[in-house]
Amino acid sequence: MTRVVALLMFLAAGCSDPQVIRVIDGVPIEGRFIRYEAYAAYGRGLEAQADGKLNDAIGWFTEASRYDPKSPEIWTRLGSAICSASSSSTPEAADAFDQAEQLDPTFEPLYRARARCALASSNLDAALAHAARAVALDPDNDDGVLLYADMLERRGKAEDATRLLDGHLVRHPASVSAWRARYELAARRRDAPAMERSARILVRLAPHMSAEIGRAVPTLAPLARVDDAIRQGNIDDARKAARQARLPPAELAVRAAAMGAQKLAREQAEHVLGADPASGSARVALASTSDAMADAQAVGVALDLPAGVRITPLSPLARLVFAELLVRHAERDAARAFMGSVESDGTNDPVFESLRLHLAGRLGASPPGPLSNFASLVERGRRASLR
Repeated sequence: MTRVVALLMFLAAGCSDPQVIRVIDGVPIEGRFIRYEAYAAYGRGLEAQADGKLNDAIGWFTEASRYDPKSPEIWTRLGSAICSASSSSTPEAADAFDQAEQLDPTFEPLYRARARCALASSNLDAALAHAARAVALDPDNDDGVLLYADMLERRGKAEDATRLLDGHLVRHPASVSAWRARYELAARRRDAPAMERSARILVRLAPHMSAEIGRAVPTLAPLARVDDAIRQGNIDDARKAARQARLPPAELAVRAAAMGAQKLAREQAEHVLGADPASGSARVALASTSDAMADAQAVGVALDLPAGVRITPLSPLARLVFAELLVRHAERDAARAFMGSVESDGTNDPVFESLRLHLAGRLGASPPGPLSNFASLVERGRRASLR
């Protein structure tokens, strides 16, 4: 009798799938043995699916399922490819999904695939149920949560979608995809405060999205973030924001001077001139801020051009800042001649426009004199500022 039991145990062991140990992220995990043919076919199926060759993908996943019929992942991929190829749910896709579910009813990617397939067939109720199941199985998966939120919104349950995303972001505050979904949901709902709050976090987590978001949320445009840092007097943040906005270092100094941030403008101008004494815009910023701070010696340093150094042309904003310095000392004719016609630069930059309109009001509508260059007016500016 003992021999019979031993034989039965031996036969039973021989009928079970062999086990292998795989090391994933340094952790040994015991799992089923998978034939290399299944790996190869599955890999080629993924490649074909990524290239949009859905019929080829179906063929490869079908072949992979023959070599490894106990893989819920293969059956899920097969069902997804069949559904995508027909743009709707089909009996063949349903059969593949059912096979995956029989093998592992807790396989979360299966329910995401079923949700997308049901949505392709305009079966929103089924899609919503499958997406809910996916989130129940793995509530921390970005893809599942975002899919479920989308289904809820489509079903007219935008408030539920909002709560779902907000809860997910509490647990995963660094998820770029979740913040983007929250931002886009707020935009569709015309919820400006939530949209701006999400956008601010997005541009911090994903700086490459700054330009896109800045077009939709003007207060978060690259230059707006530079201006915020200038107002706060934080030169490190201002320099970082300027780099992201592709604003030259000298122009940061000029911008700070135009905004009245004298200390920051002066520090930045001195920083630039230490590396590039020929920077005309930085010299203007240093002269303007030093004058506002009643530092006549620093004004003289800014306007005393180094021998043999050719000053670089001023930016449009620097021209306005220098003209404002001249106006400050009653040199209106010089300012008018220096600026020429004071016109908008076409960028709708609030800092430029504010100073332009201020100067236009101070100078009046008198016709401008001949356009003068910077060097020819430096001496007049130096004399005026030292009075």
